[in-house]
Amino acid sequence: MKHGNTILHIVFGFAIVVLFNLVTINKKTTPGKEKTEPVHIAVQDSSGNIVIKPFPVAYIIVDSLMRNYLYYKKIEGQYQAMVKQEDAKLQQQGQAFEQEVYQLQSQVQKGLITTRDAQTKEQELQLKQQKLMEWQQSKQQELANKEQLLMKELLDSVQVAIKFHNADNKYEIVLNNAFNSSVLYAKEHLNITDTILKIMNERYSKSLSKK
Repeated sequence: MKHGNTILHIVFGFAIVVLFNLVTINKKTTPGKEKTEPVHIAVQDSSGNIVIKPFPVAYIIVDSLMRNYLYYKKIEGQYQAMVKQEDAKLQQQGQAFEQEVYQLQSQVQKGLITTRDAQTKEQELQLKQQKLMEWQQSKQQELANKEQLLMKELLDSVQVAIKFHNADNKYEIVLNNAFNSSVLYAKEHLNITDTILKIMNERYSKSLSKK
């Protein structure tokens, strides 16, 4: 979804505060095959002792998720059509305004209009230009608001799917590993993008069958 900055570049943020040191417990691996272990965390129990406990983490590549989310593809097309329609209206209004300016200049140069009438027409065109600019700003704000609403709707869809998948509380944290996110490295076995995408597309397909 592209308008200024595309929705695909919009970063999904999750506030994460970790008060303890994260440690990874490594075990022996078989030759040619990496064996991954869940992340563990060092915490202090009620007696003040430091204990190691599992701290399951997963991540989603949101950019990839949205590119393959069926509902996103639908609303992206609708949004792009809306932007194109408003751009066409703006261009039409701008061209009409330019034509009026050109006609006034031509009349003045050919002496077909009095100085007083030319001044009056010029004032009318200045007012029309101001209204045209205000209308343009209004439409830009309208599209920006629409984009924000769609973004919120998409975020809600992602969060609902995550909660559904994590109903058994298998994960303590689900990170966003999209481009420009704060996650610089993560093991592939922590990637649940495809699983969440499947849930989201299934939910969307079911909603269509109910209509």
